[in-house]
Amino acid sequence: MNETREELKSLLKPLIKKASKMTLKRIGKIPEGTELQSHFGGQPYFEKGENWPQAKNGNNLVFVFQAFNDGNMGLPENIKLVQFYYDFDDLTPWKTSDDGWLVKVYETLHKENMIIIKKPPEYFTRYFNKPDEKEDNIWIVYCEIEFEPILSLPDWQEIWRVDENIARIFDQSGEDYEDMIDELVGYDDFFSQLGGYPQWIQSGITLKKGFDFIFQIDSEDDAGIMWSDCGMVHVFYNSKTKEFIFEKECY
Repeated sequence: MNETREELKSLLKPLIKKASKMTLKRIGKIPEGTELQSHFGGQPYFEKGENWPQAKNGNNLVFVFQAFNDGNMGLPENIKLVQFYYDFDDLTPWKTSDDGWLVKVYETLHKENMIIIKKPPEYFTRYFNKPDEKEDNIWIVYCEIEFEPILSLPDWQEIWRVDENIARIFDQSGEDYEDMIDELVGYDDFFSQLGGYPQWIQSGITLKKGFDFIFQIDSEDDAGIMWSDCGMVHVFYNSKTKEFIFEKECY
């Protein structure tokens, strides 16, 4: 039996997940109180007893972004706040086992214990081609985030991991899978996102069971972020083991 286009759509509809597209907006003056807002750059949220994150090599990690979960973003309900830090010193962190990246998840928030931790003085220093020469640079420009509720489906690489039987049916149908995604959820391009399914630039990775996809950060011009060659980072979270999986891809 050769499935019709409508029958193929019906196979995909149960896989649709809610997600949130993040669009960045650079503004001239950083407002006060950003530690209690979702944003890129600026001041992150901390609670008493915490310190500014460092890599194992001693480098102070750069604060990339934070997002407070309003319950409609596609994030797991137990995540109240998620933050991401990265060592831009030489862009070496590519995968989970690499040093130089950190994801913080707050499953409860105690705002009465909130503290301000100023960025370390060496935070704005990055080594370039010569290790004895330094240039000062604010690596993540402050940006507000506009959250847009979207629907998400696996891309062609991911559908083979999500449901191999559906992937085979589409492979034999002659229908363009990415075109079908665009028709059902309204997009097939890359952007920063919370929840849903990852959008892989290359072949992606096969996950261990129990991990939820929580965000991907695209190369964002307004924030001054470039992941190697126009790449993207992806993060997954296991709420039971409190483990993360980190993967960076580029062209």
